[in-house]
Order: sequence, then structure tokens, then C-alpha cells
Amino acid sequence: MSQVRRSFAVLATVAAVAAVPASASASTTGAVSKTSVTTVQTNVKNAKKAVKALKRAVRSGAVTVAKRELKVARSQTAAASRTARRMANRAATEDSAAVAAQALTIAGTQYDMLLETLTALVDEGIAQAPIAGAIGPTINGKMQVLNVLTSLLDDVPASVQPMVASIIASLGAGDATEVVNLDNALNLGTLPATITGLVSQCLALATDAIAMAMEMIQGFLPMLPTEAQAPLGSILTQVTGLVGNLIPSVLNTVTGLINTVIGSLPIVGGGSATGATSGLGGITGIFSGLLSGIVGGGTGTGTVPGVGDVGNIISDLLGGLLGGSEGGSTNLVGGIISTVTNLINSLLGGLLPGGLVPAT
Repeated sequence: MSQVRRSFAVLATVAAVAAVPASASASTTGAVSKTSVTTVQTNVKNAKKAVKALKRAVRSGAVTVAKRELKVARSQTAAASRTARRMANRAATEDSAAVAAQALTIAGTQYDMLLETLTALVDEGIAQAPIAGAIGPTINGKMQVLNVLTSLLDDVPASVQPMVASIIASLGAGDATEVVNLDNALNLGTLPATITGLVSQCLALATDAIAMAMEMIQGFLPMLPTEAQAPLGSILTQVTGLVGNLIPSVLNTVTGLINTVIGSLPIVGGGSATGATSGLGGITGIFSGLLSGIVGGGTGTGTVPGVGDVGNIISDLLGGLLGGSEGGSTNLVGGIISTVTNLINSLLGGLLPGGLVPAT
């Protein structure tokens, strides 16, 4: 699991749990109550505890404990997903749809963390078969959450849509660490012959999931915050359909670039979100809180000085990736500056002369 760049959605979930206001209760959300969100949080808490125990068991060589904790982590993660999806299915108002979206965010983030953990542990030599066997269902579970979350976009308040769209983009295509983990496991050559084929299938499934997420994001690009539309549109236009042609390290850099763009959005935090729909209570605040504090707060101006140049910069950068010019300024603004400079160096350094590097 990458300790250097955590998915934006992972941090967003921490903020989400802390930001749930008392007003998001059964009295304001109709058929969906805050208790359901609490149930999801409880399942996720149990799953996180089991994941930590799984890591310890693998490191200490305790096979029986590792298998037991893997089973708990999977069952608790799946339980969180079921509750969140049930909330989405029952949501009858904008408020209840927003609360369901929050629950789905928490469940989806847990799937993301579990997936990174499993792919990091699969080559550790302990409980490899059950760990490898759990990767595919975890990928599918995460995609199921993303599909339901996407289906809620038209149902949540208009003021919340950009935030939910950002969460989907980050969860779906904000980090390809699992692809790198699986590729590394295969390249080490130490996997038992009995699971090498399964791990190869998981690598293809994980790569396909990112490709599908990118296509999904293209479908709701206009719902994303204005600041993100041009740069993300440039990235998605140029790499969608070509994901499988990129080596995992380059794919990881591309998704990291997406993650950086989303993480640099100037979102207003707290429960005082300007433009909240009348009657929403604290629901808009839930998602404002999701993105605030994580991206450095913001003043709510809705713009970043010089942000119009970001699309051209990314277009130039990815033009080099796809066989065009490698030019482009790295004089970026706001929180993007240092991170994207490093991503540019990493991306261009991973290319062979002449354009795309074939996937391994």
C-alpha cells in the first residue's frame, strides 16, 4: 500500500465522518436515517481493525490468523457496502440521496484501502492463495459502489453534485497503486505457479476498472467543479482507451495527476456552504466538509489564479506521453506546483523514445 500518496477519498472520508451534523437525522432525511450511516461507519471501523490485524499476521507468518482476519475484513467491508447501497435504493429526497452518497463514499473508500492492502500483501508468502482470491471480488465491490454513487448524481442537490462527482473521480481513477503492486508481484517471479495466473487476471481487472472509471468520469465531466473540468477533460480525452497500453508506473503517474487536480480544488468547508438549497440543513455541509481541510481550505472564490493555464500544461504534458511534444510549463499555481512538477519528471522519465510504453 502506498504510504506516500494516499487517495484523496481516504482523507475525505475521515473528514466526512467528523462532519456529519446532528441535522442529518431521520427527521430531515425521510426514510434514510443517520443510524444507517453510523452502521456503515461501524462496519468500516471493524474492517480497518481486521486489515491491521491481517498485516500483522502476514508479517509474523501466522497463516491461520491471516485467513481469519482476511475473512472479517472482507465481510465487514461488504456489509458496509450493502447498507450504503440499500440507503441509495431507498433514498426518496435530495437530502436522503446526499446522506446515501456519504455512506457510499465511506464504503467505497474502505474497498479502496482493502484493495491496496491485498495487492501489497499478495507476494509476501503467507496466505497468498486466499489473498489473491479476494482481490477480484474487492475490485468488483468497489466498482459496484462507484456505479451506485454515480447513479445518485442526478438525485443529490445541485450544490452537492460537484463534490460527489469529485469523490467518484478520486475513488475511481485517483490512484493506480493496486496496479503497480500487482505488476511488482508478478515481476518479482516469486509467486507460486498456482496463483500466478490469478494475479495476472487481477492485474488486467484492476487496469480495466481504472479505464471504466475514466469513461464514467467523462460522462459526468460537466458536473465536476469548474476548476477541474478543463484539466481532467484533457487527461481523460487523451488517455481513455489507451490505459492498457501504459506500463503500470506511467498509469500510476497519470492517475496521480488526476488525484492532484482534484486535491487542489478550492472548496469551501464547514456547514455554511454558500448557495445551499433551502431546507437542506447540514447536508451540504457534509460534503463541503468532505473536501475542506484536505485541500488546504479555500476562500470560496471558486477560482484559482492562473488556473486557465492548467489545461494547456496538462495537454502539453500528455501530448509528450502520446507521441507529441514534451513541452509545457511547470509553473503551476496553488497546491499543484510541487506535486505536479514531480509527476512530470516521473512520467517523462518512464517513457521510451518515440511515445507509448507497452504494458507488461
